[in-house]
Amino acid sequence: MNGSQPATDLTTVLAADHRQLDRLCTELELGQGSPENRKDLADHLIAEVVRHTVAEESFLDGGDRDLAEADRLMRQLEGAGPQEPRFERLLGGLIRAVRRHVRGEGPEAVRQVRLACSPERRSELGEQVVAARDAAATLPHPDLADRMPQADQLWPGPGFVDRARAALCPPDDGARSASG
Repeated sequence: MNGSQPATDLTTVLAADHRQLDRLCTELELGQGSPENRKDLADHLIAEVVRHTVAEESFLDGGDRDLAEADRLMRQLEGAGPQEPRFERLLGGLIRAVRRHVRGEGPEAVRQVRLACSPERRSELGEQVVAARDAAATLPHPDLADRMPQADQLWPGPGFVDRARAALCPPDDGARSASG
């Protein structure tokens, strides 16, 4: 890799998250697809924001106002149907909060990790984030819904944000600190 950071370096993982969140926001801003398809894409954005937030919160001190605003909007959005007028209003607010994070606090968080952690620690933390994501339940493809017990699905709807967060944050995981 000749001096470049490994794919599991936490700064690389977080920066890749920012690019993915930005792409999802752009796709939603294009406004294409049926309301149901937009709801599915919004649910995907919510799942990605939760995953990213958990990764940043787990290893950084202090809060991010934009991610806190996104969390508030995601909780409201999870109860809104795609045909409801408030759906697009809430989705627009979520996109704006995510964009502010991606362009403001997000890069600062990456810089904080770079300054606070050795390359070895960043690699270790990045591996932990990737492993947590791989182990967490994800949204099943709609075609699997009739073949997978509901208890095993991380389905969208009321409580989706909390279920996604719980899947990514096992109790007493001991990985809540960037020091080490």
